[in-house]
Amino acid sequence: MTQLQHRTVPSDTALGSMPRLQPDIQLLRAIAVLSVVVFHLSASALPGGYVGVDVFFVISGYLITGHLVRQATTTGRIDLAAFWARRIRRLLPAALLVLAVTALLIWRLAPPTSWAQFFTETVASATSWENWFLAASSVDYLAEGSAASPVQHFWSLSVEEQFYLALPLVVVVCTAATRRAGRLELRQVLTLALSVIGIASLVTSIAVTSSAPAPAYFVTPTRAWEFAAGGLLALIGPAVLVHRDRWRTGAGFLGLVLLATSVLMYTGDTPFPGIAAVVPVVGTLLVIAGGSSTHRWSVTTIARGRLSNFFGDTSYSLYLWRWPVIVFAPMLLGRPPGWPESIAVLALSIVLAATTRHFIEDPVRRAPKLAGARPRRTFTVAAGATAIVLCIPLIGLASVRVQEQDLTATVDAYVQSQEPCFGAAAALTRECSNPRLADELLPPLAVRTEDTGDTFRCSAAADATDFPGCSFGSERADAVRVAITGNSHATMLIPGLTDQLQERNWRLDVYVGKGCEWREPAVDDSEACSARRTILQRAFTGGRAYDIVLVTSKSPDETSVAEQAAIRTATLAAWRPVLERGTSIVVLRDNPRVPVTAAACVDRTSAAELLDGACAFPVTAAYPTFDLNTAAAAMTDGAVPVIDLGELYCPAGTCSPAVGHVLVYRDLHHITATWSRTLAPILVEAIEQATARP
Repeated sequence: MTQLQHRTVPSDTALGSMPRLQPDIQLLRAIAVLSVVVFHLSASALPGGYVGVDVFFVISGYLITGHLVRQATTTGRIDLAAFWARRIRRLLPAALLVLAVTALLIWRLAPPTSWAQFFTETVASATSWENWFLAASSVDYLAEGSAASPVQHFWSLSVEEQFYLALPLVVVVCTAATRRAGRLELRQVLTLALSVIGIASLVTSIAVTSSAPAPAYFVTPTRAWEFAAGGLLALIGPAVLVHRDRWRTGAGFLGLVLLATSVLMYTGDTPFPGIAAVVPVVGTLLVIAGGSSTHRWSVTTIARGRLSNFFGDTSYSLYLWRWPVIVFAPMLLGRPPGWPESIAVLALSIVLAATTRHFIEDPVRRAPKLAGARPRRTFTVAAGATAIVLCIPLIGLASVRVQEQDLTATVDAYVQSQEPCFGAAAALTRECSNPRLADELLPPLAVRTEDTGDTFRCSAAADATDFPGCSFGSERADAVRVAITGNSHATMLIPGLTDQLQERNWRLDVYVGKGCEWREPAVDDSEACSARRTILQRAFTGGRAYDIVLVTSKSPDETSVAEQAAIRTATLAAWRPVLERGTSIVVLRDNPRVPVTAAACVDRTSAAELLDGACAFPVTAAYPTFDLNTAAAAMTDGAVPVIDLGELYCPAGTCSPAVGHVLVYRDLHHITATWSRTLAPILVEAIEQATARP
């Protein structure tokens, strides 16, 4: 976060007359970082503490805009290289230290199941695009159930660094426009530019927060207006604000009230950023605007306290350190920390922050060999240091990649040789043992979440109006024409089905996608979903008829009785004309799910323990929702058979995360491609029996 402690504003500049030192900035930093820290230690204590990030954004916009405009007004130009070099010296040393230490601790403490995600995010954080990575992950099937990484908090640093890259360029363009126009001042042109950017960003923030709240939280366009708001205050604040101390004092305290309101009243359910972010942003602006008051009981007077200055000075390092400490604490303890451990986490974070500021931040920022040299030296040193730190996660990702390649070769060999007792086959026999498999567990824990068989390329995104058009298997004219439709649970059956196609002379067409299962279009469908459902119906009722249509999907987590009835009715309406053509529709009952406690158990359990049956859970906990496809099939008087392979997942009523030396699940409810490939021979045989096809 921006850590400029002194603001020197000449009285003859366009920015007006402001004191050289405003302790209110320190107070705001202290409020912001402590709100975020307490929120992550105990969300119930400060349920809206996450707005501290927005406070930092406004401060950055205010300080950096003021700095750049003063430079442009004084010198007539912006030294971009010098500006970026200062930002690098200020922010990068502490960030790289935290990333290096965190990456090493990932090797030591994090479960192998998280390595791919954690190391990827470390790379994204070191290269300033973590916010975009998290935005993509928040709407990505493959990221469902992902744990919070120890570098996740770098998303806000990425947003700030993108701002530091963009704002100087905006000022340069405005400076050039001012020279050409002649009659306009830089302040006027930049005010117009930031106003346009801010309004466009706020409108975007409100719209995207409403339509796609998960990515809206992270992406830069939904946050840019907060920086613009701070910049506008630096430009026009002194010209529009009254200079009476009592009014400034009132503004400062009103700002604190707004900040307190958002910190205490907002929750994780509050749509954010959107319009809700206006409250903490305005509160921050008011505190800054009122900060120059000399009134005895003003915010400025309160802000001069030692604690305010201490946490203001260490806010950047404290922001960096507290999250890895919070994430690694339960890994080290083997359980969630209680209050005593949480207090220790806070204390350790503060000690690390103060130490980092004293020995890393300030010395590097002021180092004569960097500060006194040309910016090129700073860029060179920064690039070298970043490359060194990146070696740690890149080596980790390389090791994961090697395991992925080994996995493919090993599973290919086992599937082709029909290795006894491997995967689902082991569940067919009560006592199944194969010494050749020994203590092998596939996929390895480190690549469990990546074991998708690369079939999600065949899945339509939520906003897609068509399917990717994947087809597999026999090209013969007499091939059995098979289609599979559903959501991501259907997608994870494809790796296994493709193994069986050539041998059985099947041709498989894929119609899978996110959140839009096959049934009659409804009036409240999105445009994309309505288009896909129309395409499905035409594919199944027009042209050459399919021999078999396989239907499976993850049912909604919560549906009312009325909703279930409406879905069954719409599903049967879509099925009826397909059945009348002679196509066999086969419902595959959805796979069991993994309780959160069992998934957490897998994350902290070794492969050997999983092979011994650790983390098992009862079948009663594996089917928490009503399977709508099965319910619809039950209303067809046997015309639509249902295949239930639940006994392979949960023999004798107990579900194990590992069956026959194979990890069944890659997350809370998606199966692994390896399990899919061992399940497929049994599944295809059941399909042939259900459809009476040789």
